[in-house]
Amino acid sequence: MGASSRCRRGTLRLQHADADHRSHDAMRLDELLSIVPLWLVRSSVFVFGLLWGSFLNVVIYRVPREMSVVRPASHCPGCGKPVEAYDNVPVLSYVILRGRARCCGARMSPRYPLVELIGGALSLAILEVIVLRLPGSVSVGRAAAIYGADFALCLGLVAAAFIDAEHMFLPDSITIGGTIVGVFTASLRELGTVASIVGALSGFLGVFVPFIFLYKGLLGRTGMGLGDAKLLALAGAWFGWPGALFTLLAGAVQGTVYAGVTRLFGIEPTLPAAVLEDIAELERAAAEGDEEAKRALAEDPLTEDEDDAFIVRFFRRLFGASEPERDAATAAAAATSAGGAEGTTSPGVKTGDDGKTAGDEKTAGDEKTAGDAETRADRERDVDQESDADERAAPRARIPFGPFLILAILELLFAGEWLKEKLVPFLWPVF
Repeated sequence: MGASSRCRRGTLRLQHADADHRSHDAMRLDELLSIVPLWLVRSSVFVFGLLWGSFLNVVIYRVPREMSVVRPASHCPGCGKPVEAYDNVPVLSYVILRGRARCCGARMSPRYPLVELIGGALSLAILEVIVLRLPGSVSVGRAAAIYGADFALCLGLVAAAFIDAEHMFLPDSITIGGTIVGVFTASLRELGTVASIVGALSGFLGVFVPFIFLYKGLLGRTGMGLGDAKLLALAGAWFGWPGALFTLLAGAVQGTVYAGVTRLFGIEPTLPAAVLEDIAELERAAAEGDEEAKRALAEDPLTEDEDDAFIVRFFRRLFGASEPERDAATAAAAATSAGGAEGTTSPGVKTGDDGKTAGDEKTAGDEKTAGDAETRADRERDVDQESDADERAAPRARIPFGPFLILAILELLFAGEWLKEKLVPFLWPVF
């Protein structure tokens, strides 16, 4: 009798413990959606995306200029006056003010409302395509973590796309930072940390080895920038090595289509004004002896030396082959530079055995005439050298590849499952 009573009391304690455990369980996604109207969730998510889109405009403007994205507060690009809070409402302020600053009437770029709308649209798309398709049994915390990680990825990609389109470089804070976030959030995508790391390495090396190292070594110029390799590492960290491969192929196809369409309409690719200004500033610094600026110009794919095929040069030296002859223009430019470096004397001025020129024995009037002639000759030579230098250092017009890679990553994020099943099943291994 006592043993039976103890068993019943033990059973009751277990039942109460199970009830307490269930009461402390995390709320499930379907439970939340049964309480909060779906229209409220959608509108809140969209407004949240608009707000972060407004912050993206700050990132896009300040990061390439190495400015803090926190301080100072938003200010008018025309007069520098701080923007009031009521004039900083995403999209709505631009529409009310008709695209002009209230303080001074300066025109605002249409990029501002565009980026804000992109932020809102991507936020809503993550909710509709990813979060609402999760099983109802998923906890609200996990669903929020998935939304937060994917939205952070989208924000970084949008900022990188606009920065690359305007400045033709991809910030490490976005590419490397996004890769790290991708590795640490791999479990949210059921990818696995090891598969994420392997994907990141595969993406980086898949661009660096063939398109940077070998391309430069064999052809003398790089096929893709280092920022593109880091962006492929980000894609691999988020979607594994098949995702990195798809990003490279899809980005190449989309970039080729864009280039073909622009050529069809007779639009020639030109470098953005910001890129030309950056190159001109580097050239001025290099002319003043700045070694860092010289290295930057030598490493930049737009201004690099296209004759530096180091692998070909190594094998020529290894087998004792002669260097190919340079064309006439390159040889003439080299001769001009060599002449200027060696300090050749002006025509008509003879040099004696003791190192003195014949001008030492001329009269004062002759010296003045000879000096004027030498000055004119020096000016003409300087102009010729500057012209040759401009011709050699003219940056090559290229289409930024980053935005097309970013578009491919977004396609993976929102249509990855469909792509796996319908378009490119051979890119995803079957386990």
